[in-house]
Amino acid sequence: MDNDLNADYSFLSSPAITKDLARKIKDIRKKKFKTQVIFAKHIGLTYAKYARFEKTGLIQLVDFIEVIKGLGRIDELQDLFQSRDEIIKW
Repeated sequence: MDNDLNADYSFLSSPAITKDLARKIKDIRKKKFKTQVIFAKHIGLTYAKYARFEKTGLIQLVDFIEVIKGLGRIDELQDLFQSRDEIIKW
């Protein structure tokens, strides 16, 4: 995911995007919590469920929200869907 083309999610498959998000979250988690066990306990998930997320990128949306909250980044998720005055033309 280092070249410019791969950095643009519009060119990636959904599984590739989920794996990239998991990698980015892992990097943040390692700086703040060191281990998956400590972080999983902090956010109320089992270690197995959280470890699977970091490995595969797969997680339920409600659990993903707990991950984001646990990292103190929930404001970024809220900003993601701010209303824009864009008209979608089909």
